[in-house]
Amino acid sequence: MATFLEMYLMKLAEIQKKHTKLLAVAVIILTIILGIGLKDLTINSDFRTEMPKELPIFQLNDKVSAKFGGQDAVVIAVQIDDSVDSKEAVRDIRDPRVIQSLIFLDREFRGETTVTSVTSPASFFRGKNTYSDEEITQTLRNTPAADAFFSRNYKMVLMYVAADIGSGEDQVQSFNKLAQQLIDYTPKPPGVKFGITGQPILRMTIFDLLKRDAVFTLAVAAVIILLLLFIMQRSYTQAFLIFAPLSIGLIWTMGTLGWLGIPLSVATVALSSMLLGLGVEYGVFVLSRYNEERAKNYSQLDSMKTTVYSIGSAVIGSGMTTIVGFGVLSFASVPLMQHLGETLAMGIAFCLLAALIVNPVFILLEEDYEYWNTHRKLAKLEAKKELHIQRGR
Repeated sequence: MATFLEMYLMKLAEIQKKHTKLLAVAVIILTIILGIGLKDLTINSDFRTEMPKELPIFQLNDKVSAKFGGQDAVVIAVQIDDSVDSKEAVRDIRDPRVIQSLIFLDREFRGETTVTSVTSPASFFRGKNTYSDEEITQTLRNTPAADAFFSRNYKMVLMYVAADIGSGEDQVQSFNKLAQQLIDYTPKPPGVKFGITGQPILRMTIFDLLKRDAVFTLAVAAVIILLLLFIMQRSYTQAFLIFAPLSIGLIWTMGTLGWLGIPLSVATVALSSMLLGLGVEYGVFVLSRYNEERAKNYSQLDSMKTTVYSIGSAVIGSGMTTIVGFGVLSFASVPLMQHLGETLAMGIAFCLLAALIVNPVFILLEEDYEYWNTHRKLAKLEAKKELHIQRGR
């Protein structure tokens, strides 16, 4: 098996040396094609989809949801704003002006097709245009259910909006925007402020934080890895020869997820940072071994053959064990773990391919360019020297 693998790795090295530029163009085209999938990459903010639906507890929950309405409950909180210093400011949330605002907002929400039900104190006061303080106090005193909406100090009142929002991030953002527009449109007395919360909004907020953290950690990881490569290789060019193929493997992974319509989840949103840390070693091994062979004055072809078949077999063995280790998670009962294992296994596979195919191509291209550039500079120096000699005559 080892001999069979090494034979094909040697053949790969010969192809990489013979068709370096063609392979480079193919890599660029493939990267562009897979990179287009990045625009379709989404994040699933619904944690419920990451749970095992076949378990009885989840099946019962789905039945309850189907029977009694959706699970997406948005809470509108109306509270006293103590920062407002005005004689007209509301100081008791039972103020008739607040009740009128609740009735107006309740009616606006009920007019939306995505809203299945609205539960608020407005249901106790429908039928009249105005209410006095005494009427409001008496109504609330005679309605024990009203206590569920008001805080004990009467500084806050709640409105519950049940809606068929959906699990997509865009859908949650769209409903959040709709709710905010209705709140902005609602006449409000001075001294109160409206806020939106609830499970869908919390999911969206959490994933916004996760996305920002993912971008931040990716940037930090990339900078630190590049700095370490600069220090280890003592060359900017050599560092980029390792980092560029690694970045391409990352683009292949994320682009493939976009093409396949596989969204990122709470478990895989930091996939990029993890792949940078896990995949960088493959490129380091390939470049270091090639430099060792070239330092022995072997030719490009012989050096690349030795590198690809010796380091290639070791890297494939190391990569496959990592892929299998993550791939086993696909047998887990929790989809959260399954998706983490599958995406990491695919990412490591792409990083491994990038190290074995892209790294050697970039190394050969860089060396050919350095050779051409050096000879170009020498030719210029020779031309200048010849010109000076001619002028001296």
